[in-house]
Amino acid sequence: MRTTIDIPDALFKEIKSKAVLRGETLKMFFLRAIKTELEVEKGASRRRVRLPIVKSKEDSYDLDPDKLASVLDQEDSEVVARH
Repeated sequence: MRTTIDIPDALFKEIKSKAVLRGETLKMFFLRAIKTELEVEKGASRRRVRLPIVKSKEDSYDLDPDKLASVLDQEDSEVVARH
């Protein structure tokens, strides 16, 4: 199917530049952009994230807000004591 759309000149130049940098034709660029937009609407681009995102060699700790505040206060006290 063919269609005609009006694109402002500045936007067209930007699109054309992106397509050239990616080694794509304008047709390929538009089809990929449209497909990506449709997938976003369907929620297909949402991926489940498994925690931790960054694995640590050390044990992790479950800090509630009170514990975290206590640790930060202790660190602040140590910094003040050094100066």
